[in-house]
Amino acid sequence: MKSLATGAVGALLLLSVLVCGCTTAPEEGGTVTGAVWVLNGYMDESGAMVVSLASAPVTAEFSEDSMGGSAGCNSYSASYETSGTSMTIEMPVSTLIYCETAGVMDQEQRYLTLLSDVASYSVDGGALTMMDASGTTILRFEVIDQSLAGTTWLLAGYHNGQDAFVSVMTGTRVSAEFTEDGQVAGSAGCNNYFGSYSAGQGTISIGPLASTEMYCADPEGVMDQETAYLAAIQKAAGYTVGVGELTLTDASGLRLARYVVSTETSAENLMEKEWRMVSYNNGMGGVQSAASGTVVSAYFGADGQVTGSAGCNNYFGSYTVTGDGIAIGPLGSTKMMCGEPMGVMEQESAYLAALDASAMYAIAGSTLTLMDSGGAVMATFTEDTTTLAGREWALTSYNNGMDGVVSLVPDTAITARFGDDGQVTGSAGCNNYFAGYTAMEGSLTVGPAGMTEMYCEEPGGVMDQETRYLQALEQSSSYQIRSGTLTIMDDAGTTLLVYR
Repeated sequence: MKSLATGAVGALLLLSVLVCGCTTAPEEGGTVTGAVWVLNGYMDESGAMVVSLASAPVTAEFSEDSMGGSAGCNSYSASYETSGTSMTIEMPVSTLIYCETAGVMDQEQRYLTLLSDVASYSVDGGALTMMDASGTTILRFEVIDQSLAGTTWLLAGYHNGQDAFVSVMTGTRVSAEFTEDGQVAGSAGCNNYFGSYSAGQGTISIGPLASTEMYCADPEGVMDQETAYLAAIQKAAGYTVGVGELTLTDASGLRLARYVVSTETSAENLMEKEWRMVSYNNGMGGVQSAASGTVVSAYFGADGQVTGSAGCNNYFGSYTVTGDGIAIGPLGSTKMMCGEPMGVMEQESAYLAALDASAMYAIAGSTLTLMDSGGAVMATFTEDTTTLAGREWALTSYNNGMDGVVSLVPDTAITARFGDDGQVTGSAGCNNYFAGYTAMEGSLTVGPAGMTEMYCEEPGGVMDQETRYLQALEQSSSYQIRSGTLTIMDDAGTTLLVYR
């Protein structure tokens, strides 16, 4: 039997963690209660801290004397006690579901074992750390943002008013959007509804609600579902935002509605954006973060081509989108070998394999998630909003006006820093230079440039290179930034300068 903690729901759970930020401190100022925590790291059997599986989130909620949540596959609960910063947790009990996704059960067993080893804890802002008797960190959590304003949800189940909690009917879509100004609206399955809400510290009131007045005959029962759903949520008195889900309860704690995070699957939201890879499926049952010091990216062009940096090599290939489905490849790449940082080639191979295995995608805010046909996360990205100004760019190649784009003379360095004040400054290889510039929506004009007046004899060719560089800079007409690379073109679209 598979748990809903894996597969497609697991993908939605990951999206919520990325979108919400998960760094809002609990209202109760440093205590473990009054918050929902999600595990982001734990000590493995070798004593090393490892990142938890994003596809099988582990959560913890604390009441006055008990704690529990999802262990990734099964639900669990345990008694606990605190005194100052000391904490003891009794051996937890859990349900007995078996999840087939690689690594999930191993992580779950390790987590439940570590709970019994907890001897102390600390809460720092949105982070909860648990230590063993020696003071060694064994579990790390981050808090899940409980704010509703600005969130959109899809209904997964609701109380039908007849003593039963039931799933949403196949073929219907029920949603709820909570706005910043205290309004809630959405589709009830047939009609659109709207009204006010107020929320604070786990409490909520919704309504009165109004709706349009259409009648839908198909699918059968949709109107009964709509009536029961609207009645249920207007009884809401409490709520909890979990990992990728929202639960509404009445004053007695009875569950009234359960939602999952809503995601966008529009090709327009995918294309013509620079996506920076955050994590990827390593092909061994885990989703891990990008290696430090690597830039892995994806750019989905309107021409059906995907390009980017795989960390060492650049890659390219075709892609197609149908609804929330995506097919990527076959992919080709350059053939360089990079020795640093350590593991970059293994990461590159796993990343390209993950792209090739992708079958679905979802976009939530500035986060893109690719999944395979079973819903397992293949890669997550964040929209890269790198700007021209505010950083130093190092020239890698330039148009010398004769032979095209060439590399720099060995042992020379040319830089450019585009300031917020409309001035670009840097080293031209021998002299420092300065010029005014204007940039707007991809267009760029520079110059005329001034510079110091030194003469450098070595290395050979440095002065000619400097002259060509400044001439090319003053011919700037447009620019683009992709995968951490700045390319400047003339008015004919010819590449003039390439920086990293």
